[in-house]
Amino acid sequence: MLIVAVFLCFVSLSGAIELADRCELSYKKCAFDCVQEFPLDEKKREGCITRCKLNKGWCKAGKAVKDVAKDINRFFEGFTKDRD
Repeated sequence: MLIVAVFLCFVSLSGAIELADRCELSYKKCAFDCVQEFPLDEKKREGCITRCKLNKGWCKAGKAVKDVAKDINRFFEGFTKDRD
């Protein structure tokens, strides 16, 4: 069952296979673990899932910073390149 769920995360609605977002997969695993750890205690489960959401936000923010840094680096490489 878990293998099927993971596979479906990698398949888009259009049917083409594409890599799933690492942050999203990590969040879904974390949320699943929260449900498994606190099946009867709704407040603890909500707190756990909130922690998962915060971790997802940090993951996406870090990924965005890396992408911007790459773009800035590429811009300056092109800007400083001598043309003969």
